[in-house]
Amino acid sequence: MSLSQVREKVIEKTANYYFEASYGKTTLLGELKGWYSLPRPLEDYQVSPYNIGVDRNKVWRLVEDTLNAAEKDVVLNRYDHIIIVVGVRTGPGVGYGMMTYSANPGMLTFEGMRHGKACMQKIRTRGGQHFNGGIIVVAQNCHVGHIVHDLAHALGGVVKGKRPVPDLYDTVLQGKVGPLSREAYPKFTVFMGPWDVMSCHYIKYWEPPPGMSSFTRLRMGWIADEQVVEVTPGETRAVTLGPLGGGKGILVIKIPGRRNTYYLLENRQKLPGDPMPPTNGLLLLHVDESKEDGDGIVQIVDANPKVPDFAEAAFGVSLGQTPSVSLPRDVAVEVLWQRGKDITVLVTKPSIAPEVQAVAKRIREIDHRLGIIPDSSTTGEARAELTNVMGLLLQLKINEARSKLDNIEWP
Repeated sequence: MSLSQVREKVIEKTANYYFEASYGKTTLLGELKGWYSLPRPLEDYQVSPYNIGVDRNKVWRLVEDTLNAAEKDVVLNRYDHIIIVVGVRTGPGVGYGMMTYSANPGMLTFEGMRHGKACMQKIRTRGGQHFNGGIIVVAQNCHVGHIVHDLAHALGGVVKGKRPVPDLYDTVLQGKVGPLSREAYPKFTVFMGPWDVMSCHYIKYWEPPPGMSSFTRLRMGWIADEQVVEVTPGETRAVTLGPLGGGKGILVIKIPGRRNTYYLLENRQKLPGDPMPPTNGLLLLHVDESKEDGDGIVQIVDANPKVPDFAEAAFGVSLGQTPSVSLPRDVAVEVLWQRGKDITVLVTKPSIAPEVQAVAKRIREIDHRLGIIPDSSTTGEARAELTNVMGLLLQLKINEARSKLDNIEWP
């Protein structure tokens, strides 16, 4: 590839993704150096396409030889991260081997990434330079989503022996599915499917990468504390969630579980900061922080498990969607209504959830009818009355809300 093509993909498109996904909080600036010829044949650097089969000696060889070749042009410690682009077309069974990977933290660590053994390695060049920042390796023809995924590992670094931004696909299954074509993804993205780029790198080659879930955005530090509402089991609380991709208002509901587990509730809508959600609606994530990187730290609570690859996993009030879900510890989640791209959710007890949802359904039906009736003084009054009823339901004044619904008049 020409250097201009490399710059467009590796720097410009990647930077644009991070700017949108981070709500403008992360800006990437990069310089491009190369091409460099390495001193050994491709076979001496070639790695397995499967995580569990990668020869880390070859990773070290590639990284060291690349930095040795580049150090005449580069002061390494001026940079936070380095992306090494391998100039050979790579695919299933051909080229470099793996499309992309995170070398630091990741494949440079001989002890592996599990059981608190993740670390940042220091590379020393022949000229005496050293570098211990993030390093990722990408094939020249990879998708932008590959770069975004592995750069997130590098940006997250290591905290207490773990990568705070982990793989959200099954890293063991990834080594057992056969040739790693796009069609193979659903065989190992069994925890989250295409709902997070840390699970699925891309959906179609000519389309943008998937967005990031609230779990990953929280780990990246992009969601402020005041944008997370915690609702403990047994508590009843209504929350209006802004779209996760928009970055404004309340973005996450957190429901604590036992030990190191909890649920995250997020509103997924197609936006520049979330370009490829399979469907729009409320996504529920179950998080178990005791699990290892690549073992299903995050798993989706699927609204429609009969549809493969989590394609209809979101809860909601659109046609065909399910608005209700029961969770452990006597918790019910009810999607009450959606206004524009905002979704109002009630976290409550299962004992009152059906009654709440029945009233909410009537509110939605009347709201729909009023939306298709021409404006008049009567419809204006009806809309005002309906807004009042919605407020009553949010206060759990269910009988009063039901009574007022019966008295709403419209043409």
